[in-house]
Amino acid sequence: MGGGLPSGTVTFLLTDIEDSSTQWEDAPLEMRRALAVHDQIVAEVIEAGGGAIIKHMGDGCWAAFRSAPAAAHAAIAVHRMLQQQAPAVRDRLRVRIGLHTGDVEPTENDYFGPVPNRSARVADLANGDQIVCSAATAGLLPGFDLRSEGPQMLRGIGVEEVFRLRADGVDSDPRPLRRSTPPTNLPSVRTSMLGRAGDVRDAVSLIERGHRVVTLIGPGGVGKTRLAIEIGQQVAATSERSVRFCSLAPVADADAVLASVADQIGARQQAGMDLLTSIADFVSERDMLLVFDNCEHVAVAVAAIVERLADAPGIAVLATSRAALGVGGERLLAVAPLPPETVGVELFVDRATQHDMTFALTAANEPAVRELVERLDGIPLAIEVAAARIRLMTPQELVTGLGDGSPPATAGLDPTADVLRDTVQWSYRLLAPPQAAVFARLSVFAGGATLSDIAAVCTDDDVSAAEIPQVVLALVDQSMVVSSLEGGHRRFSLLETMRRFAAEKLGGGGRQGHYRERHAERFFTIAQRESERLFTAAEPDAWRVLDNEWDNLRVAVDAFAAAGDVERRAELLESLAWYATFAMRSELFTWAADLLAAPEIETNPRYTDLCGIAALGAYLTVTGQVTELAEAGLRANPDDPGGFCRMALAAVFLNSTFTRAASEELTSAWLAAPPATVGSRLWAEAFRTFHLATYGVEVGAREHAAATSTIARETGSVSARALAAWAQGMAVAIRDADTAITIWSEGLEWPRSMPRDHLVEHLLDGLILHFTVERVDVTDALRHCRAAVLVALDQHYYVGASHLFGVTAIALTRGGDAETGARLVGSMIGHGHRPRANARHALESALGDRLDVHQAAGMHLSVTQAGHIAIDALDAAMARVGAERAS
Repeated sequence: MGGGLPSGTVTFLLTDIEDSSTQWEDAPLEMRRALAVHDQIVAEVIEAGGGAIIKHMGDGCWAAFRSAPAAAHAAIAVHRMLQQQAPAVRDRLRVRIGLHTGDVEPTENDYFGPVPNRSARVADLANGDQIVCSAATAGLLPGFDLRSEGPQMLRGIGVEEVFRLRADGVDSDPRPLRRSTPPTNLPSVRTSMLGRAGDVRDAVSLIERGHRVVTLIGPGGVGKTRLAIEIGQQVAATSERSVRFCSLAPVADADAVLASVADQIGARQQAGMDLLTSIADFVSERDMLLVFDNCEHVAVAVAAIVERLADAPGIAVLATSRAALGVGGERLLAVAPLPPETVGVELFVDRATQHDMTFALTAANEPAVRELVERLDGIPLAIEVAAARIRLMTPQELVTGLGDGSPPATAGLDPTADVLRDTVQWSYRLLAPPQAAVFARLSVFAGGATLSDIAAVCTDDDVSAAEIPQVVLALVDQSMVVSSLEGGHRRFSLLETMRRFAAEKLGGGGRQGHYRERHAERFFTIAQRESERLFTAAEPDAWRVLDNEWDNLRVAVDAFAAAGDVERRAELLESLAWYATFAMRSELFTWAADLLAAPEIETNPRYTDLCGIAALGAYLTVTGQVTELAEAGLRANPDDPGGFCRMALAAVFLNSTFTRAASEELTSAWLAAPPATVGSRLWAEAFRTFHLATYGVEVGAREHAAATSTIARETGSVSARALAAWAQGMAVAIRDADTAITIWSEGLEWPRSMPRDHLVEHLLDGLILHFTVERVDVTDALRHCRAAVLVALDQHYYVGASHLFGVTAIALTRGGDAETGARLVGSMIGHGHRPRANARHALESALGDRLDVHQAAGMHLSVTQAGHIAIDALDAAMARVGAERAS
């Protein structure tokens, strides 16, 4: 016990009021009264249950219990008592509650460590009027009404199973759990940063004071990337800004910069926009720090992006480069080498100790260490390279080696770069021949590689595959190669300074071309291998591999394009197509569209698949070319080998733009002959179910839903299980909407367990909303629509956002704002989506002859504009309904 708080096995209970920030802004007096009611109820319940309040946090509370059942009873009691309050209070107190159990010891009047951290992450998953608990807590709650929500991502921790706790007489919000998205993708770092506190402070201050572009300039090896990561961590920890890190080191040329940036920040190309405009659209309403690292070789392209983002009020840019970007408003921070006599020596000792725990700075070796660091001009990378040799050479021997083993420092314009190059050259000359060979060949990789990839690409007559582990280990030990752990797998990469040096040593012409060809073939093989695993139980791991290797896959596509190898290029894109569709990776569809412009591509046997892949991209970016591309592919080969053309056309049917006869012909023809691939068969059965369920053909819908479930069961694929839930629910919904909603809600656990956003999550969310928007309380309907539109906008998935405008129109009509609902439907129609009958009926009933006028007013709205209009209208409607109930 410490300070009266329980110790040992403790169950934490965390409460938080949903959307409290908005409520404080809109009605501070009412919110203050509601919060007082919350605090009183929570305090009484916790005391009665034998718990202890640790502290109040913002608009919530953190408490500890010695018993998991006591904490669960308390959580239920809090919700029950809050839900019994008058509407004026009740509507402001939709409280999310999280429970987690673990072994802890309090420190004075608080707790620290992984258990309370995990408790907060579990609570983050809950919506208002939901109680969520970890598996650790659920196992201690026999007899309670628990439902597994499947694997969920706990921010900063990983994927774990969580449960929803329910009880009779207590309303439980039916919404899916919130997605716990990391606020930053900053790389993890394993080493301390020394001597840069002032630089961090200066950069953060500039960003906080509203300077839009801050560029860290300095020579290679001076520590710009490490400093940028530290600055990003400080901004993420001390502000509401999200931070997105864009590494440009793997990008080979300026043409690939936009695609790489879009992928790393989560932007997707949208209808009527080029990719640069789509990126600007994505960030336009966000409060975000974008970190562009290693800009010097693509500075013009980066500058164009930064200039284009100048109108986004919440965006700040932190760049690292050897020279200024030259954009308006840019503030430069020169990153100098470390003071050799102080921090430089400290860095050498720190890194030397990591390589040799017995090393220490002594009176005997200190003069040599100081001379060495001074000779290296305090350049961090040079110091680290030298320190890596400490197990082989004493400090004095290192000094001597630098003097004897390297060419004299050139009197160039950048003496710091000369020193670094001399140091790297010296270390390179000390490598054994196999190590030097592999080091040079590693330059062909983009974004790192696994040990097996290195063995496949870098071995030759002079280096065998059996030697690769020891060679790579030696390169890591000598700080020539960086080792990192990503997704449970070890990866190896070169810092950009090292990569440039390695590429120079590899040389140009045929020698470099030989290893680039081997690299392209290796990742062609990986793409094919992982495509075979997509529709198996190993699908999540296949996604992680393809995610990790996307930069290398891009290089392979470019290599085949440069070589004029249309066949290899087409086959590579085809093998990645199902993954890109489910994961909504728009770059692949751009590659397919580019390939369709190749001479005589119509004669290529993969032409139909390429048309279908490009058509899917057109659908996901809400463009009007879907039907044109898909039908061109089917004219070339009506068998549609990959199924991509018919899937694209079926997606158009999903938009309700096909007649019954047309969708009947499409979905029946798809199954007339057995589809050639698992992916095609899965979607064919699912879309056939959708067609039959839409027109009330129950027996047929159930038959094809069962076939979809069989595929899911036989393959064990996450995507197949998610799509089976989509199909099953549609078949059941003909008679039993409540059971269908349960099937869809439970099915959401599958796509949400994946490493990236998943297309089927949006399909399931849309159906749940469609079937609940007219069945639930109007405030709940408005709130659910707001959450769904926000997710679609946040993920830059505008097909999903546009689909949601129909159900949002129903909710707004119920909330007294049919006019805005009609404008949203106008935007929906303008982007090729037809609202369903219930939306049209609700608007016609409310507006009559005025419907066409309001609908026409929305036809010109972009999805972004309509989405933000929807959010504002939903907020206003919730406030209006709340005020009416309170009066």
